[in-house]
Amino acid sequence: MTAIERSGGADPGSRRGRSASWTDASSLLGEGIRLIFTDRHGGVSPHPYDALNLGYHTGDELDNVRTNRAIVAAGLRIAAGRFIYLEQAHGLRMARAGLQDTDNSGQDFNVAFAATDGVYTTERGMVLTILTADCVPIAIAVPSAGAVAMLHAGWRGTIGNIVGSALGMLKNDLGLDPGEAKAVMGPAIGACCYEVDEGRARLFVERYGEKSMVVTGEGGSRLDLFRANLLNLLEAGVREENISRAGGCTCCELRYFSFRRDGVTGRQGAFVFLRK
Repeated sequence: MTAIERSGGADPGSRRGRSASWTDASSLLGEGIRLIFTDRHGGVSPHPYDALNLGYHTGDELDNVRTNRAIVAAGLRIAAGRFIYLEQAHGLRMARAGLQDTDNSGQDFNVAFAATDGVYTTERGMVLTILTADCVPIAIAVPSAGAVAMLHAGWRGTIGNIVGSALGMLKNDLGLDPGEAKAVMGPAIGACCYEVDEGRARLFVERYGEKSMVVTGEGGSRLDLFRANLLNLLEAGVREENISRAGGCTCCELRYFSFRRDGVTGRQGAFVFLRK
């Protein structure tokens, strides 16, 4: 996988003078597309949400989250109201976003789509967003067609194949060939830390096969969501050379929020958009 170094986003507009910390993986999707994965550094939230918590439903003060989202928006030089946030439900529902789904007032638009775990667009001027604290954020792009998507793949979304649903929708709605797509998986819990019970492990072995290396470890108890989603992407027709990973294990690396490690914690963001 291509290694992407962490960088920072200047924030001239934040009322507390902070800046966001992020990994810029734009080069993995192609010209004209921006892809950013934030971590927990650079915001204003106190412990245990310190510091760049972007999730409202975590127990953090709402004003802190609004400020943190504004910090990211200012760093990207895009109005806060142009970010599409989803009410993620660990499901497979996909939606198509347009400028009508953004907040023209320029304020923080909380939720554009309820009970939705994937979103795509062909319109410029909006940022597709997924929030995570161990689940896999997956960005998909077809640069030649000017289409981008952002997906949330926890274990349910992975075994349910939200990747296949998204690429199927892009094919049906836009006539796009999955073979032309590029995909990037962002920071998420790795097999090094994701120990599951026998029942869940069995579900993945039945879905992917014993030789898939999706379930590993002593007694077959460690689940590799990256591997499973890689197989989903390949099955959907994405070429292996067009699949990348940016960022490490959220549970191992303290720079990330991790629900598995900390329980009460914040959420980092994955952001993709078409440059104007």
